[in-house]
Amino acid sequence: MYRLMYLSTATVKFTDEEYETLLDIARKNNQDKGVTGLLIIKGRSFLQCLEGNKDDVRYIYEKIQKDDRHTDIVQILEEEDNLRYFPNWYMGYKNFTHIDAISSDKLINFSNTQNIRALSSNFISEVFKEFIEVSS
Repeated sequence: MYRLMYLSTATVKFTDEEYETLLDIARKNNQDKGVTGLLIIKGRSFLQCLEGNKDDVRYIYEKIQKDDRHTDIVQILEEEDNLRYFPNWYMGYKNFTHIDAISSDKLINFSNTQNIRALSSNFISEVFKEFIEVSS
């Protein structure tokens, strides 16, 4: 199983309804390809993890790279793993502007970070792992 994580910046400000439409399309496309993952949004910063067959994940990532709603796309992690972080989510989603109570220190630190791009890939992997634990 192949995992890819990237950061990007939205070129437009999405409404909640536009996020829902985006997620509906992503979930259908991901389900068709057996790709799972999580999208975390903070302001206009996107942090996404995609996992599945390498060719399918790379295909989706290449589409994202061509999408003019994204800019400053940076791949921060690429790895092979035996286990999926998000086996039941064709596209999990969390917008940090809508979180009322966060108990995880890593998630609190992430949600308070002004410059997401300055974070290390190790810290970002830990954020995903903390999110899995908190959401389980």
